Amino acid sequence: MDYNFHVQVLHDAADVLKGLLEIGVNLSSVADRRQMLDMILSEARNLARAEAGSLYVHRNGRLRFVAAQNDRLGGGALSSVFLGKEIPTTSESLAGFVASTGRVVNIPDAYNLSGDWPFRINRAFDQASGYHTQSILAIPLRCPDGACVGVLELLNRLEPDGTVAPFPPAEGSGILSLASMAAVTIHNALLQEDLKQAHLDTIIRLSVVVEHRDNATAQHIRRISRTARLLAEALGLDRRQAELIECAAPMHDIGKVGIPDHILHKPSTLTPEERQAVQQHTLIGADILGHPQNDLIALAHDIALSHHERWDGEGYPTGLAGEAIPLAGRIVCLADVADALLSERCYKHAYSAETVRDILVSERGKQFDPAVVDAFLEVEDRILDAYRAAADEPEPTRVTAAHHAPAGTCAL
Repeated sequence: MDYNFHVQVLHDAADVLKGLLEIGVNLSSVADRRQMLDMILSEARNLARAEAGSLYVHRNGRLRFVAAQNDRLGGGALSSVFLGKEIPTTSESLAGFVASTGRVVNIPDAYNLSGDWPFRINRAFDQASGYHTQSILAIPLRCPDGACVGVLELLNRLEPDGTVAPFPPAEGSGILSLASMAAVTIHNALLQEDLKQAHLDTIIRLSVVVEHRDNATAQHIRRISRTARLLAEALGLDRRQAELIECAAPMHDIGKVGIPDHILHKPSTLTPEERQAVQQHTLIGADILGHPQNDLIALAHDIALSHHERWDGEGYPTGLAGEAIPLAGRIVCLADVADALLSERCYKHAYSAETVRDILVSERGKQFDPAVVDAFLEVEDRILDAYRAAADEPEPTRVTAAHHAPAGTCAL
């Protein structure tokens, strides 16, 4: 073997190893899931000199398209078409074949695919965008135990002169080592998501114990939780803040555990004294959640105390107004009212989306923070998805006078 060539090979291998170590350190320090997925794809493309690429996460027998990059078209062109889409893990698609078999697939020319493969290349995107997919390298993202947690697809290897060439064999290039690191990173991220979901489910189940005394259901709590997160995101809160509000929102009425049943379930109109007693649930909830030891309970405390305050200062328990009301309380206030209006009750039909929109807009700057109303209008379609899905499943509730709040005002 030529000495100079041998030295160059060693230098190249050292560069790859150094790059992989840097990637591993960077991946371990990234907390945001979206940023982590984009980093995996970007580093894989750099290592393989790929003009474009995509990343799938494999869960529950399906592949979810989670990241897309294309230097020629820009990421937006791919993202708008594919991100969030799911396909089954079957051999009919390239990604499905790779995930189901665990095989690396290296295709020199996607338009001259050998008939030996069971899948076909979907050329619809090329036809719609004018892009030409030529060489493809598809790699399963396998954990040490052999489980496939995703698929990495790299498109069009670029030579120094800009021409497209086939990808070299994946073995020995460092790309398989990167794929292994990516698999472990994604696996850990999925475990964290499962833990967060279990945490939220526990909070919701505990909140249901309280809410069942007041004729609510788990779905009511889940909808408020989801709406609160969508509103938080529309208001520009970061992912961690939005997740905290999503998890804290189910505890907004936890103080009702301290209200006597004979008042909560009274079948006739409440007296002023009884109504005042019901309003104490905000203070009771804040007391239950007092002296918080973590950010979640601290936020739940603020929500429980403030979600019946009004932007105009006419709410309770302390008559806070405007931005003196914690933002999370302002968010859950609207989410709670919107759910009461949009949901079927035995004493009323669900209000139409148009009617609810009119009510919320009419209370803009009165009961509700104008910015939160604007956020609702921005994500209204996404909020309404949960109510459309439940349209044929009315919630079984008992009628009590305590729940007959005027349209546009928070229920007790």
